[in-house]
Amino acid sequence: MTWKLFISISLVFVLSELPVSALSIEPIPAVSRVATAPAASDEIEIFERVNREREKFRLQQLDWDDDAARVARSYSQRMAREGFFDHIDPDGNSVVERAERSRLRRWSMIGENLFLCTGYEGYTRLAVTGWMKSPTHRQNILDRRWTATGIGVAQGRGGRIYVTQVFLER
Repeated sequence: MTWKLFISISLVFVLSELPVSALSIEPIPAVSRVATAPAASDEIEIFERVNREREKFRLQQLDWDDDAARVARSYSQRMAREGFFDHIDPDGNSVVERAERSRLRRWSMIGENLFLCTGYEGYTRLAVTGWMKSPTHRQNILDRRWTATGIGVAQGRGGRIYVTQVFLER
């Protein structure tokens, strides 16, 4: 089987370092649906795998956050639909702007991990294993300050699987 794998560099933003203007952005418009072959159960499986990694280091388990998952899912769908893979979208927005536009509230720090693969059936395990082998992604997963997370999965053209994980400190 031929497969391709891409892992992005993770980003972390602290709200206190942002200009006030970054906090008053319009909501994200509705996102059109992309192929939905990956099930919500895959999102939960990745969530559970991340918490098992945290448990190995005696870290507090992350809570599932539906709003963070909505932001993550929307971004995975957009990347799948538009065929790009980056923490900064084609409009120049980061997870901070996407969170604010979607009216995600009550966070003091936000971060993001991304994963992309093609032609690999066990991608939920591969995503977390790959993140743990990447110093910046591993740092995100093992950061003690995170309290909640949400994960979004979307399938794009050619069987590409896009995974976005949004981390929050509440």
